[in-house]
Amino acid sequence: MKKASIKDVANLAGVSIATVSQILNDKGERFSDATRERVFAARDEVSYIPNFGARSLKRNHLVMIGVIVPNLALPYFGDFVQQFQADIPAHVSVSIMSAEQGAADEAVQTLVQAGASGVIVASQLANPLSIAKELKQRGVALVVLENHEKLSDADVVFARDMDGGRLAAEHLIELGHKHVMLLGNQVYTDNLAYRANSFKQTMVAAGVKVSEVTTRDLSKKAGQAAAKAVSLSKASATFALNDELAIGLIAGLAVLDRPVPSTMSVIGYDDTEYAAFYQPTLTTIRQPLAKIAHMALTLIMKRIEDSQLPRQVEAFDVKLMVRESTQSLELMDLS
Repeated sequence: MKKASIKDVANLAGVSIATVSQILNDKGERFSDATRERVFAARDEVSYIPNFGARSLKRNHLVMIGVIVPNLALPYFGDFVQQFQADIPAHVSVSIMSAEQGAADEAVQTLVQAGASGVIVASQLANPLSIAKELKQRGVALVVLENHEKLSDADVVFARDMDGGRLAAEHLIELGHKHVMLLGNQVYTDNLAYRANSFKQTMVAAGVKVSEVTTRDLSKKAGQAAAKAVSLSKASATFALNDELAIGLIAGLAVLDRPVPSTMSVIGYDDTEYAAFYQPTLTTIRQPLAKIAHMALTLIMKRIEDSQLPRQVEAFDVKLMVRESTQSLELMDLS
């Protein structure tokens, strides 16, 4: 169905396009109550939604884009924001909000009420379908990094997390591990679930036992606190769902005299900047963060300029980065 235009409103109300524009932009004081009522009624009848973002771009006005991440203290999301801001055009301002699960929906509303022409959500929405539908009706662009599988009313940028989980599993299988640990937090976002489920499915198909330990969050402290439970499991390798957990786990295992990789192989996820500098250097799954951030900006600017574009979906490959924190089961001391 073709989206209604301002011309459709004008034709139905029997007035000029200029009259409709002035009334809908709160500049119609000189028109009679009857004329204003006809315009509003026509607007509602044809479901006309003004695209305020595109209007601002055409007039070279400052456009505001909101960005919502779960937690700026996590390096991956801090780096995402930094990469995103590096490409911002001069006529665009950025408002950054952090919102964990359960709070992201409210953060979206806050940004829209503040005048955002578009919102990029890298956090988990509680009601993604209703949020996406509402923003589409209001002419506000939406790009998501989570909730992307069935969210037809939003543009999407994501890394192939299912491939990431599979790559992690295949690496540990190749090293000969027969009992592995999956380390993740208590509530999975969609992206975490993709990588975790893919990891488990690949391991089970190969006949490898998978145990699980959950943490309160995805921080280094949480990974360190999980070290004892991981150690008691007798697993020979651990896949942590992000680098923070992996590095915290390595530190915790060292305190327990379980050095990595001689007594436990550990693989992380994200390839954050310090993964290659920590000791031992961390085997991990690399997400192309700079490309993801750049594409998120590109898609939201395209959507602001043209709300009638077909749905935009961009997926990026991930890559296994083999370093010192994993080794062959045959070389490990599990006594």
